[in-house]
Amino acid sequence: MAITRDLLFVDTQVKALTNAIALNLGDTTAGAFKIALFQDSVTPDASQANPAYGSSPFSSGEVSGAGYSAGGLALTSVVFEELSSSPGYVRWDFDNISWPSSTITDAKGGLFYATGLSNRAIVFRSFIQEYSSQDGTFSVNIHTDGVIKLNVVGPLL
Repeated sequence: MAITRDLLFVDTQVKALTNAIALNLGDTTAGAFKIALFQDSVTPDASQANPAYGSSPFSSGEVSGAGYSAGGLALTSVVFEELSSSPGYVRWDFDNISWPSSTITDAKGGLFYATGLSNRAIVFRSFIQEYSSQDGTFSVNIHTDGVIKLNVVGPLL
């Protein structure tokens, strides 16, 4: 199997919306959220129960190399808000992420997770192809609409 698409983890969304977990996507506490990079050997499962960084399938397949530490980087300037250019849509957004002076091989996707919720996985984004850096800057540029953009105004089906 492999990384083939973006996905939200269903278990995380259901538990957050039923208050079984206290997921606050607007939490601006430093280090509240992180991104870890993975190679194509990992197969994310949207229906996985209790998905988390460090648990299968995210217990192996993470990139490694100079300038990259296991667990990835903390997200900064986190916002969860209505998208001003698209009323009826919400977005989860933050600053672009970069690993300067890094040697990272074959990163194919990123796992975004909440550190304060036992590393609970929120979303996995596919890079569509593999990217590497050789003693340079590896960057993940977030779309202006955010890493998550959801339509909350009908039709919802």
